Amino acid sequence: MQSVLIIADIEGSTGCGQPSDSQLFNDGWVRACIDQTFDINAIVEKLFATGRVARIKVKDFHRTGFNIFADQLDDRVELSQGYACGPVVGIGDCSGFDSLFLVGLHAASGSEGFLPHTLTSRFSAIRFNGRLLTEAELFSASVAESGVKPVFFSGEGLACQQVLGAMPWLKTYAVDKPLRLPKERLREGMAAQAVEALEAGVGQIFTGSESGTVEVLFRDGVDVAAKAAKAWGLVCKDNKVSFNVDNLNQAYRQLIEIAYLTPFWNRHLKMGLKFFNFWGRLTHAWARRRRKLNQLS
Repeated sequence: MQSVLIIADIEGSTGCGQPSDSQLFNDGWVRACIDQTFDINAIVEKLFATGRVARIKVKDFHRTGFNIFADQLDDRVELSQGYACGPVVGIGDCSGFDSLFLVGLHAASGSEGFLPHTLTSRFSAIRFNGRLLTEAELFSASVAESGVKPVFFSGEGLACQQVLGAMPWLKTYAVDKPLRLPKERLREGMAAQAVEALEAGVGQIFTGSESGTVEVLFRDGVDVAAKAAKAWGLVCKDNKVSFNVDNLNQAYRQLIEIAYLTPFWNRHLKMGLKFFNFWGRLTHAWARRRRKLNQLS
């Protein structure tokens, strides 16, 4: 019997059709949240139906971390919303899980395609030893110490190609924009491929053990890059901040700090996340009200 951890994003879901759908406080985002929830439902229903899955936990990992509607989600699923201090920063406790499913992700910063970014749109590109770095690699490396094996990925075709370059054993399913099929058909295909990934036993732990140099290019230019480099004691040249790592797990933590924190908030992370997660609950309350007002389902 398997325990499955799903990390879910919204840009690669069936409901995010234009950039504003990924932004807070608009009805397009509310509809995208509903469709993201239904995407997850389609996958977990088929996974449970195999009789080989005992537990599924979904980590909501878009913006505030409050997007999925719990009252529309399969009630057999454990839903984790908001962000955690650890054991894995952002994701939380990953112990006891066997397989990692990455659902609704996007292409890397520095790519073409639909809303490409890695962690934040503030970065115009992130390169590791000269190649573009994806969120899928960072997430997979961050859970490796817990023994969780990435097995499945969904998102636009370019994102699938990128992740297969790093983890060729993954089963992937492309959700290109504009949608090439009705949402229901896409969910059927996504769920079928997810089941195939589970039954094929293709997972491997992705340690990201390669050492090297991470280069972060800042979209807003030289001054912003220099400020970030000074705050974290890193090397800066023009709009590029660089640092060396022993593995991608180190890179994940350093990039989280650069993307979202200051040294002050890094020292007071627990307090900061308490405020941020409260803000996330407020945004989600707004989305629930809009869903009810517009009678969306």
